[in-house]
Amino acid sequence: LGAESTGECLVIDAKRTLLYRGAVDDQYGLGYNLAAPKRTFLKDAVTAMLDKKPIAVSATTVPGCTLDRAADAGAELSKVTYHNRISRIVAAQCQECHRDGGVGPFPLETLEQLVAHKGMIRKVVEKGTMPPWHAVEETKYPGKWANDRSLTPNDKADLLNWLKNGTPAGDAAEAPLPRVYAGEWKIGKPDLIIALPKPVRIPATGTMPYEHVTVETGLTEEKWIQSYEILPTDRAVVHHVLVHVMLPVDEQKGKIGERLQNLLEESRGAFAAYVPGNGALIFPVGTAKRLPKGAKLFFQIHYTPNGAATTDQLRLGMTFASAAPDNEVKVTAVANPRIKIPPMAEDHVETATMRARIPENAVVTAFMPHTHVRGKKCKYELIAPDGTVTMLLDVPHYDFNWQLRYELAEPMKMKAGSKIRFTVHYDNSPNNPANPDPKATVTWGQQTSEEMMLGYIEYYLTTPVRKP
Repeated sequence: LGAESTGECLVIDAKRTLLYRGAVDDQYGLGYNLAAPKRTFLKDAVTAMLDKKPIAVSATTVPGCTLDRAADAGAELSKVTYHNRISRIVAAQCQECHRDGGVGPFPLETLEQLVAHKGMIRKVVEKGTMPPWHAVEETKYPGKWANDRSLTPNDKADLLNWLKNGTPAGDAAEAPLPRVYAGEWKIGKPDLIIALPKPVRIPATGTMPYEHVTVETGLTEEKWIQSYEILPTDRAVVHHVLVHVMLPVDEQKGKIGERLQNLLEESRGAFAAYVPGNGALIFPVGTAKRLPKGAKLFFQIHYTPNGAATTDQLRLGMTFASAAPDNEVKVTAVANPRIKIPPMAEDHVETATMRARIPENAVVTAFMPHTHVRGKKCKYELIAPDGTVTMLLDVPHYDFNWQLRYELAEPMKMKAGSKIRFTVHYDNSPNNPANPDPKATVTWGQQTSEEMMLGYIEYYLTTPVRKP
């Protein structure tokens, strides 16, 4: 099982599938201890297992004495079968999308389904395009990213060897328990559902401008959002969704022009977001997002026609925290709306730096870079007051089709007075197969044929929320 610490807890179900590994709770850590735990990881994992529900946190870093053990070399090739090993890898890393009702183009829930697609599976796993995860290897270590989708070296080796070894089935008695997925809503029954007022028509072909829809929340009092989820009715044509909060005073922004209004909304960060395979978010206990009284929600939806005319009427579901949290989750963006990418440029670099310095009580929880089809790589860097530069996130192979949110397993306390720099490399050359026109000079715009440069940062301030 590869335990690394004397304090590591392992939760294993009745069919010997490892469901959770990590700490009992967050009361103790290297160099600190709390009077009482804030998060009960082990208890929550056991409760979820007994209730046959997904485990929210499946792994954590662990305090305790480090175990000195030989590095794992992967399972012996002759012992790797579908039932005892591969079915567990696929269930953990692939089936969230590749299942009946998922966003993947085909399910991977049976041995027959894996065998039918073994050529494609081998290709995308060898290239590293699946499972989708684009953070550079050097910035990853156990516990670095809470939502790391990549295969471990052992899992990748065993899967590829199994494919090359004739896909043996093995003993069905060693199969795992069927994975149980949430019902319609991963977040549970929402306290509030905001739907588009009418279906949006998507043509079979062509390019659609971004769909902009403003919807009333109907809230007569402030609410704290503990979780949200965006559900399209036709996932196949929804590339991404950004939802912004508009206060009543924001309606006056129409006087400054639509382009500037859109830029303002995009740069100040999204209230909620959706990309394929990642449309739900549950905030840690003690943190939540504020939804003001009388606010409206502004939906920016990117539809991509896929050969068949259809309609979509997506919904945003939210659950409310029972009380005001200790910390308010916020989103900002490091942006450069003045980007100008020359024709035929294969590696054009643009940078942007935060205008204001980071306050002493800022804690970063996640990053989400956003560009269009010419974006090929990007990075976030922390610039300390003395000029020292630290890499926060390096994405050497950005993919417009998978705009991932990189969630830190442990929130990162920022050094006061520092700034964050966001750098993007663009490929406007004919060598970029997704490039719509390498002869064009490309500037900021919402269409895929134009470009953007938004380095979203999710954070909170440790100053407690003022409670009534």
